[in-house]
Amino acid sequence: MTVTVQSGARVERVIEELRQHNLTLPNLASIAEQQIGGFVNAGAHGTGATVPPVDDFVLSMKLVTPAFGVIEVKSTDSGMNKLIFDMCRVGLGVFGVVAEYTLKCIPSHRLLEHTTVLTRAEAVEQLPSLLKGHKHMRYMWIPYEDAVVVVTNDPFDASVDPLPQAPLSPKDPLAPFRDLLKSHPNKVQTLDQIDGMGMGELRDSLLDLDPLSTEWVKKVNAAEHKFWKNACGYRYLPSDQLLQFECGGQQHVQEVCFPTGSLYNPSNADMDFMTRLLAKIEQDSVPAPSPIEQRWTASSTSSMSPANTKDLPPDTVFSWVGIIMYLTNDDPKRRKIVTDTFQTKYRDLIEDVGDRNKIVTHWAKQELPPKGSKDYKERLEKLRKRLRERYPVDQFMQLRRLFDPKNLCGNELVDELFGQ
Repeated sequence: MTVTVQSGARVERVIEELRQHNLTLPNLASIAEQQIGGFVNAGAHGTGATVPPVDDFVLSMKLVTPAFGVIEVKSTDSGMNKLIFDMCRVGLGVFGVVAEYTLKCIPSHRLLEHTTVLTRAEAVEQLPSLLKGHKHMRYMWIPYEDAVVVVTNDPFDASVDPLPQAPLSPKDPLAPFRDLLKSHPNKVQTLDQIDGMGMGELRDSLLDLDPLSTEWVKKVNAAEHKFWKNACGYRYLPSDQLLQFECGGQQHVQEVCFPTGSLYNPSNADMDFMTRLLAKIEQDSVPAPSPIEQRWTASSTSSMSPANTKDLPPDTVFSWVGIIMYLTNDDPKRRKIVTDTFQTKYRDLIEDVGDRNKIVTHWAKQELPPKGSKDYKERLEKLRKRLRERYPVDQFMQLRRLFDPKNLCGNELVDELFGQ
């Protein structure tokens, strides 16, 4: 029930090979195009309050270090080697080059996916039972709409139990997007082209017409609400096909992670965070497109995982919340305007809202404050303070200097965050 892979192998290739042996990985992030090295080293995660992030499935790893050459550390190690193993799984690339991983596998299986739409009040009220009742579950909040798309996935055997059936909507789910785009005087597509587009293409085309107009983004989000209302239902597919999902086109994402009590003793920090975040978005008229995705995982035993339990009980559940802005075309000026709005107004907003939750950013989305800003040093110091509260930074730096005394594996981001 294990697989040994080089870190350059792509997740999707590993899944294809495992399928031949009736095996699969225990969880996936939203896409499978990453290499295994990045998948693990950046602390990627799927969703499920009892399922940890992917780094927790690593059983052993071979690391090529500048100071000591090739070393191998395992989950069964003790003492210093166990500390190294726990630290290097989410190592951000600074301890050396990971050449090989051995990962835990589980039997391949199919999942039953159910998609429905709740009001915000219903989403808050039903969260505890949804987290307990489903192996995988995520929320997609739609700004400016009283709507939360809920997607659950559970193991199911259709040879034993009949597949549930949802009533089919008589409406075309894509009609709200198509009608809105066809009605816009500045559209560049023909009617036939619009009729041939999928959901992601339609949303990108709509947002591209005026991506920073809050009133226009509200209309696009309203169309998305109608889309999901008409697209509710069930799907039954292999787990690796359902745990990946459509993320849209090119985009900026900021994803934060924070503790929210345990499965049977929740703190409600996750719903408090979302209530305040949406209120602030709508109060400040931020042109926030849909969705704001919220997922949950169990904790990780990796020291540098955002879901580590430093100073927390081991059964702590973590919530992950991602905000998004789409880069809908290749025009440099347009992209810069969207980028600047996202990196200042929107990112600052989620950071401010998350202060009381002691949020940390998913390592794959971590960025430095904008260079050249007047308050760069102040913002960087605030970020460093937050990292020290959530991670064993002193141990991280001691091990880093031991393995890489000349900082051959450093980079600007990590050097600025932690020093050299």
